[in-house]
Amino acid sequence: MVARAAARLWLFVLAGCVAAGSGGVAVAADPALVPSFADSFRIGTSGPVCEAQAVAAGAARRSIFDRRWALLCREVSRPIGSAWFSRDGTLPVPGQGLDEPVDCVAAGVARVAGIENALVRNCRGRTSGLEYRSYSRVGERGAFVVAGLAAYDSALQLALRSLVADRVVPGEIVAASLGAGGGSGFYAAKAQAADAANLIGQGYRRNAAGDYAEAAQIFSAVATSIGAGEADSPARRHELTINHALQVSNLGQFDQSAVIFARARTMSGLDPVQARLGRNFEAIDALNRGDLAAVPRILARPVPAATAGIVAGDGTVEIDAATAEGLSTGTAADLAAILGQRVRLTAAERVEILDAQAESLRGTALRLSGNLPEARSALLTANRRALAVRDGRVISVTRLRSQILTEIAETFEAQGDLAEAERLLREVEALVAAQYPDSASVNAARARLAGFMARHGRKDEAHGAFRALVAGAIGNRDALVGMSHLIQPYFAMLTDDGATAPGDLADLLLASQLVERPGAAATLSQLARELAGGNDAAAALFRRALAVSRDIERNRIQLARTANSGLDRAALVPLLASLTDERQRLDQAQLQLASQLSAFPQYRAVARGYVTLDELRATLQPGEGYFKLVTLGERTYAVLVTPTGGRGWRVARSSSELAALVTTLRESISVTINGVRSTYPFDIDNNLTLSEALLGPARADLTGITHLVFEPDGAMLQLPANLLVLDTTGVEAYRSRVAAGGDEFDMRGIAWLGRKTAISTALSAASFRDARTAPPSKAARVYLGLGQNQPLGAVTTLPGVRGASMAGGTAADAGCDWPVATWNQPIAATELKEAAGLFGKGRSDLMTGAGFTDTAIEGRTDLADFRVVHFATHGLVTAPRPGCPARPALLTSFGGTDSDGLLRFDEIFNLHLDADLVILSACDTAGGASLEATREAGVTSGGGQALDGLVRAFIAAGGRQVIASHWPAPDDYNATERLIGGFFGSETGGSAGSVAAALQRSQLALMDDPLTSHPFYWAGFAIVGDGERPLHVR
Repeated sequence: MVARAAARLWLFVLAGCVAAGSGGVAVAADPALVPSFADSFRIGTSGPVCEAQAVAAGAARRSIFDRRWALLCREVSRPIGSAWFSRDGTLPVPGQGLDEPVDCVAAGVARVAGIENALVRNCRGRTSGLEYRSYSRVGERGAFVVAGLAAYDSALQLALRSLVADRVVPGEIVAASLGAGGGSGFYAAKAQAADAANLIGQGYRRNAAGDYAEAAQIFSAVATSIGAGEADSPARRHELTINHALQVSNLGQFDQSAVIFARARTMSGLDPVQARLGRNFEAIDALNRGDLAAVPRILARPVPAATAGIVAGDGTVEIDAATAEGLSTGTAADLAAILGQRVRLTAAERVEILDAQAESLRGTALRLSGNLPEARSALLTANRRALAVRDGRVISVTRLRSQILTEIAETFEAQGDLAEAERLLREVEALVAAQYPDSASVNAARARLAGFMARHGRKDEAHGAFRALVAGAIGNRDALVGMSHLIQPYFAMLTDDGATAPGDLADLLLASQLVERPGAAATLSQLARELAGGNDAAAALFRRALAVSRDIERNRIQLARTANSGLDRAALVPLLASLTDERQRLDQAQLQLASQLSAFPQYRAVARGYVTLDELRATLQPGEGYFKLVTLGERTYAVLVTPTGGRGWRVARSSSELAALVTTLRESISVTINGVRSTYPFDIDNNLTLSEALLGPARADLTGITHLVFEPDGAMLQLPANLLVLDTTGVEAYRSRVAAGGDEFDMRGIAWLGRKTAISTALSAASFRDARTAPPSKAARVYLGLGQNQPLGAVTTLPGVRGASMAGGTAADAGCDWPVATWNQPIAATELKEAAGLFGKGRSDLMTGAGFTDTAIEGRTDLADFRVVHFATHGLVTAPRPGCPARPALLTSFGGTDSDGLLRFDEIFNLHLDADLVILSACDTAGGASLEATREAGVTSGGGQALDGLVRAFIAAGGRQVIASHWPAPDDYNATERLIGGFFGSETGGSAGSVAAALQRSQLALMDDPLTSHPFYWAGFAIVGDGERPLHVR
């Protein structure tokens, strides 16, 4: 299993090894980035991420040396400014390169660090009223000018300093940040600034550097521009199609990747390059799937012969004279960079690189099959062929060679030649660090070398190397995406002795936070950031800025879909024009909001995405513990932190075994067979096995904890921790009762973890820290209950569980609509009415029956007036049928013509709540949303994981805490009504305590009732957020 996981990462990187083959820079760049030569360069080194993207200077160019750049920042979808270099010292007209005409005052002396004789002009946009600033400096080399939004003044100054020094000058950008991390809008802006070939090359280079998420967004932006008719060609469409297929394959969605690859094979007119690219990508897909036997068959497929200009034989390559002329040295590439042009490989050279890659893939398959001698022979051949193309001075060849040498090192290590294996791994590190400094690929190379040292007894060296890697990743705000098998030896080392030493525990906690978390974690931190401003006007601006960012992403998706809708041109043109106009309005609104937010210092700081051990301990209160799981491939690690102690351990079951145990338990709690949901006797034996694996080493530590903050990972994202068993005392009594003929569903007396410990679910350590410090709701009223939709036809008998009609359904509407019968089994409003009655009419309100419509909810302007928002309705969290994406929604009544009877995932994001608590008393509301649904909602991160569905949407809407369900909410024995009623009853009755304690007390009542003591009735609801916060309902 480890070998297969290693192959998947290794091969994903290989997808980016043909950058030059797609129009990228052919000659390897200088290790130190030189802005005047680069396609793009980072502005500054901290704060919001901004870049300078080279663009065509057009008619303004006065000499071959003149250049122009667009200045782009991650969270803004349009350039925030532009930069110019003029060799003859001519300054552009004030305001040139900006989005609107400006009026400027006379230039004055500028104070820019490290630059003398700089001038500054302050300007104002004639249309928008936005403030702009322009800096200029004329020297011996020529004239430099940087102009843009005054709100990004620090970025403008850093861009000028970097251009004048011709190196990236370190420094912090001080500007408004939403903490959203940017997204496709940023890459769409790059696509508008640069030509498609340029951007594809950047995408491949990001892939080669290990920045996989960025690469995917770049390819998506290019696909959108091509869909709109820009730079279209059969070759480019094919390349983007197989790129999409490989991305899907790397996510493990092999059925979908097979369909996409099959579609790519039907595309006509494939040239030798594209045919080989498709062949290689399919071989990578086969390796991802673990189908080693398929690799040689795929690589043996016939492909068109290479074009003239190249002669390949026994590993050598001869490039024709026309190709070699002017390209055999770096001079041509350097001149091309100055001109803002690109040196391209010939088609024959690209073919040779792709054939070298194919040989390396064959070698990988042989190595994974255990045939080490043949594997090494194939890999050495691949290395020679790659080196023969321009002496290896090609970006894609550098990356390909690093992968080949890594594979060769694996063969030497397997045969016991450790010295040669280490030599090759160090050569790989040097190669990657020279080409991609401070990149994810460097992290991977260093982790691979550190793992080698750990495997062979050099633990001190390995520990130091891993610690430096983690420190560097945290400093760059990176995540160790796709590196689970490489970082795993570090976790093993730290947990060998229980990680009880403060240094080991601190290192383990930091490393664990670099593993990717559900997108809901970032959403909760955004909400805390919004609420922490302490200023209603600032918070309102922050919300509007987030909403506009989502609208821009939605517009981008709609534009791409419209462009590829197949409509005739007469119908297409006005639709595209309307969407383009809308985009321009949204872009302008975003710039306005970014400028206004910059006036508030609290939004100019970039929130840290991690916490240290000391910070987490200081955040925890006496009697609390933070319990975190980390899944790394087939291994899972646990970290427990208390205010004064803690430990770490390796879970004594593989990730696959944990997943099987969780599935077995869920199926004994609630399972659907032929459209009917059923509950079986709880599988206590497998629960004990799971509990021992997860909690065994920390039983003594957990005994004294009264509130446990649980951050799940892997399979445990789908199971609440409260049903784990801390000791087996009650289990033996239960077994004896059952053996004597007692009721298997009567599980009273079992020492569930949730019996003595209140539990809440954290999304990440950083989001927990942020949630704990967020101020409470300012709402004047207590409670809003929503539910009991109006049926469309005759109401059938209420099901035993909420969501039963969703399990199977009968005749489905066309497409992916839900069956009409879905609306004909409404949930009674009993629990809503009982809760509202506890607070009185003046402090509560209800929306039920015909008034409970999606349009009515969206139209309410007083949603932020309620501290508790409670839905009791059907939750639609799965796809209505196979082949449809999961688009989570809550079922409502139908309203007017704009109503679809669903409060959808994307609509929930746009609600404005100020709630201490949102309760989702519905089916499986702790589930996820598909990547497609997430992007449709305008959210550019996360998706595809549990808790990234309705929970995330309601956090974004303004819910500090969300109570959500892991399975259908039971109606039998009035279990859910009693649970919710007991929860509110304990609060209104004057009992002191937290949200988590109130829920625990209510669950205890069900645990102790023989009719509802099965976990199905009491354990399904989990608090996501900081359960220790008071509810403030009295």
